[in-house]
Amino acid sequence: MPTADYQRIAEDLRRRLAEGEWSPGEQLPSRAELAREYQTSPAAIQRGQELLIDTGMLEGRKSVGVFVRAPQSRIALPVLLSIPDAIRQAGLTPGVEYRSDVKVPAPEPIAGRLSVDAGTPCVRTRYEYLGNARPLALGESWEPMDLTYRTPILLPEDGPLAGAGVVRRLASVGVRVGRAQIRTHVRYPNDREVLQLGITRRTLLVRLDRTHLTDTGQPVETATFLLPQTRWELIYDVPVPAFDPVGDEHRPQGAGAHAAEVRQVRQEGTLRGR
Repeated sequence: MPTADYQRIAEDLRRRLAEGEWSPGEQLPSRAELAREYQTSPAAIQRGQELLIDTGMLEGRKSVGVFVRAPQSRIALPVLLSIPDAIRQAGLTPGVEYRSDVKVPAPEPIAGRLSVDAGTPCVRTRYEYLGNARPLALGESWEPMDLTYRTPILLPEDGPLAGAGVVRRLASVGVRVGRAQIRTHVRYPNDREVLQLGITRRTLLVRLDRTHLTDTGQPVETATFLLPQTRWELIYDVPVPAFDPVGDEHRPQGAGAHAAEVRQVRQEGTLRGR
């Protein structure tokens, strides 16, 4: 089967990268220049480069060009750690660009996550998270306005507790956050996300939906984060039931104990039946 033009270009670019023709961090020639060199169309060059972006050999930078990607491991993100803290722990310099808007009507999906009526006025904040000045993730947070209206913490990234996080900010106005719910999904990016993150349409995004709730179960904030799977890995730190040694056996405590007792009763019932 004949090799498509873009596949041939991708293989030759891979060879040239392996031979060190361009160094990590160096910008490749423009698509127009490469199209003349390979006697093909800029569209074929773009598709060939996208194959190498998907494998992590190249990276696209919005409105700049395509660069040789320096070898790097994915950023570990414990699901309740802030993204800037995770970026900092990875040895990168974190940065964030944001915009907050007030009185934004909650659309149906957000209203459902916040347990409010559709159209309820909210504060919406959109984020672009950076590491060493390069975009790494996107985020969007929603809070019902009636929680913080006429308080100094109305805008999450402005005021006396700017950037302090949901739990601390809401505690300052008497709203106690007791827990958070996390849901994850995987999908492909849209055109806007491709440009913002410098990825291709074939790069999978991990979508992390996080909702903060009070002790009584009332949602007070919900956010969505978009994380390219080539750059991030999620970590779930889950507590397990403790076990106390009893002779040669181990008796589980808490929920595990109940399950073990149920199994024991079933086993004894089976033996008696025999």
